[in-house]
Amino acid sequence: MKKLHFPSLTPQNSEALRLAAAQGTFWASMAIGGYQTVYLQNNGFPAAQFGLLNAIACAVAILSMTFWGMVSDRIGGVRKITMLTLFLGVTLFAFVPMIPTGQPYSALLFLILLPFINFFRAPMSAFVDNITVRNCAENGLNYGSVRSSGSFWYAVAGILCVNLLIPAFGVNATFYVSAFVMVPSIVLIFFCREPLSGGRAKRSRMGAGELFKNRAFLAFLIFGFFFYVGTAFESNFLPYLMTSIGIDSTNVGLALAIRALMEIPFLFFILKLRRRFPLRYLIMLSAVFMGVECLMLSFFVTTLSEFLVFASLFGLGNGLFLGTATNYVYELAPVHLRATAHGLFVSVSQIAGILGNLLGGFLFDAVGGKTFYLFAGGLMFLSILVFAASFVRRKGAAQAEQPFQA
Repeated sequence: MKKLHFPSLTPQNSEALRLAAAQGTFWASMAIGGYQTVYLQNNGFPAAQFGLLNAIACAVAILSMTFWGMVSDRIGGVRKITMLTLFLGVTLFAFVPMIPTGQPYSALLFLILLPFINFFRAPMSAFVDNITVRNCAENGLNYGSVRSSGSFWYAVAGILCVNLLIPAFGVNATFYVSAFVMVPSIVLIFFCREPLSGGRAKRSRMGAGELFKNRAFLAFLIFGFFFYVGTAFESNFLPYLMTSIGIDSTNVGLALAIRALMEIPFLFFILKLRRRFPLRYLIMLSAVFMGVECLMLSFFVTTLSEFLVFASLFGLGNGLFLGTATNYVYELAPVHLRATAHGLFVSVSQIAGILGNLLGGFLFDAVGGKTFYLFAGGLMFLSILVFAASFVRRKGAAQAEQPFQA
């Protein structure tokens, strides 16, 4: 397999450059394609109906992540699955504007077709992150600095989208342009190194059951459930909150761009932070930032400028979470089950997404935007308490927290 080499660079630096470029183009594409909520809102989807649609998509994503994670472990490689999900995910997503709107059957079509598309789209970011984390670990690279490329280009693409693409061509164009921008990422993944930890390592007879014998892994799954219910509340209904306080919902791309920029500081210094502090403390701190942002949106936001300032808090927390969560999963999982473990964690996030979207849509319509975000903040802080409580154990149980040996 030929590699895409860069003259005068070491193999490690070449790999870092490939990974950073793949992250950058991937997240630029995701930023441009992040207007599905606005598109549906503009076509008459109320918050409750949108929540139901997202809940069905999350249910499909559970099957998707488990399926693709098991396929990846079975074939002993993550690169091929990453490329396949990227290609199918963005290609099918580009056809969303062709689904008829304004018809009696339109809602039913969206309820059927969008979850189907999500079967391929949902695992995309998880697999791009998977191959990046593994290659960084095996090549001695700083994952945070590589991943910060994705945050930077997400912000750039988001700003360009709000100021150029949408004013000139409308929200519909974001679906097509997103697919076009994803092409370089697929090509770069093709030239990336296949992680060694994706190989056919020795397996235990317990299979995935081996993961459920680890109490620390189970505790993290429980934390993830509450955390992701809160993030489903926070993230999926931002355009509805903006509309409820008189802010044009197309500015959601600008808010997401500010968030992405604020991810970079923690991502850039994550290696030093991980050497100094246990991962679990950094994970809890990330949830604190996100919870505070929800409270600020609930109590104080009245203008777009305030909205953007408070959104930066979520970006700080998300940068910290991105730099720690996947590595924490890999610390706890045996080498031959890392893709499965990551898939399980993402599946838990989708289960939480089902509840968050179903409950969130009806709750938003019932109590209004500001009260709704008070609930979102409460869930973030609840997840912190649950995670912290899992470490208050008797001494003999502390062994379960030790990572598996490769």
